[in-house]
Amino acid sequence: MDTGVKERLWRERYDALTARDPAELSAADLELLADASFWLGRPRDTIAARQRAYAIYRDAQQHEPAARMACRLFHNHFELDEASAASGWLNRAQGHLRAVPDSSERGYVAIAAAMWAAYSGQLDEAIAQAALAYEAGVADGDRDLAAWGLAAQGGMRAAAGDISGGVALLDDAMVETVSGELTPFVTGWIYCFLLKTCQAIGDVGRAGEWTDAAVRWCEQQGVNSWYPGVCRLHRCEITSLRGEWTSAEQEALRAAEELAPFGGYLIAEGLYLAGEIRRRRGDYAGAEDAFLRSHELGHDAQPGLALIRLARHDIHGAAGQLRLALLGGPHPPMRRIRLLTAYVPVALELGDLAAAERSVAELGDVAGSTESRLARALLGMSHGALLLAKDDVEGALPLLQESTTICTQLNLPYECAQVRMLLGHAARHAGDEQTARLEFESAEAAFRRLGAIPDAEDAGALARGPALHGPSGLSDREVEVLRLLASGLPNRAIAAQLLISEHTVRRHLSNIYRKAGVPSRTAATAFAIEHGLT
Repeated sequence: MDTGVKERLWRERYDALTARDPAELSAADLELLADASFWLGRPRDTIAARQRAYAIYRDAQQHEPAARMACRLFHNHFELDEASAASGWLNRAQGHLRAVPDSSERGYVAIAAAMWAAYSGQLDEAIAQAALAYEAGVADGDRDLAAWGLAAQGGMRAAAGDISGGVALLDDAMVETVSGELTPFVTGWIYCFLLKTCQAIGDVGRAGEWTDAAVRWCEQQGVNSWYPGVCRLHRCEITSLRGEWTSAEQEALRAAEELAPFGGYLIAEGLYLAGEIRRRRGDYAGAEDAFLRSHELGHDAQPGLALIRLARHDIHGAAGQLRLALLGGPHPPMRRIRLLTAYVPVALELGDLAAAERSVAELGDVAGSTESRLARALLGMSHGALLLAKDDVEGALPLLQESTTICTQLNLPYECAQVRMLLGHAARHAGDEQTARLEFESAEAAFRRLGAIPDAEDAGALARGPALHGPSGLSDREVEVLRLLASGLPNRAIAAQLLISEHTVRRHLSNIYRKAGVPSRTAATAFAIEHGLT
């Protein structure tokens, strides 16, 4: 049955039931109305219908269906990020079960309890409740419940740090899901939960494998329901990583529009994704607008906003925003990794090697906890940049080469080009100009294919090499630094006058000493005087 037919049937059912006198609707009628409302993207109508059905069951002392409705209402409010209401309905569901402890609903209430425990940070309890749900599903021969319990266990074990064990359970649940024998609600929940978990732990390969199947299924269920928009959000993250930026931005904005009835926090996620793509393209005004709108809707707009400040050469502002973001939390592993990966180059630009070293050390801890190849690649990139700042080319090269390999295998063209930039710096630092230019040219070509214009321009300038306007091949900037040094200014004052970091001043001085063939500040001053630069 195609999407249009399904949507028409749901709409006919919705119209027929809402046309009747509300007082004449039975509890079963109200459950049908709630289902129709859900698949038509009317979350408030869904809640209203289920509340009325619940009241009928409650007043009739029908505890099992009352527990079922309370459990469904938990999910409705939880999906809308209405935690207090969700908690209240979970308590009611559990209360009804005490009257019918052997009810077939006990497993479904355990799923809700698992979700609430995970939301509250009680992962051990969440895993235990999910296991109870799975066991109840197996005992009752309920395939929906067994698969749901399996998936919930997997995601929660992964969140607790057991990545391999958790992912294995998720794969088992997904095999059951793609059979097509589960009900639509549970099928959609498992698809979305698996994709969200994969992205949280940085498992790009597995997320990419399941995303297209999930979106195809979701779009078959009704264009206005919750699921297509949520799955579209997951897909646009994957397509963005793969470098398909135009389609990813369009999908992010479409998902935000589709999810508007379901809560601002979901719109915010779509806007943030669109902002990241715009930032990389150099549309800083458009990116900033998307990030600020996302922030207004409750999404943390970092590291996006900080990276815009960095692109505008406000290094201190970027550093301050990232330090504040890192103080918050707790963060999911990949979010923490993204923040730390953004902060390392900022700290290096400021010349704060100690802060960069602390961030790289934490990156290593977090990346190790995820078993994610993407996290490993980002760690190698950051650690390599730190070692280059410390003139340890020999230590940096293996890390950067491994990062390039991982990014290539995972089909991450932007990250691969970023690593090639660092490899170019390493080669130039080692005096291998031919390899340096090859790496910078490869990075420039990749950035231009993606539409990352600012990065492409930086790579192109580096590929052409430093401008040779001063004596001994000194660049214009190196001549400026040398003049200020010869006037007696210390590094801090030179940095302040030129609006650059002390780390950058030190790098320029290293290049000056090498090109001029001098060993010290005193000799460099004499060189400047000799060549009329004072």
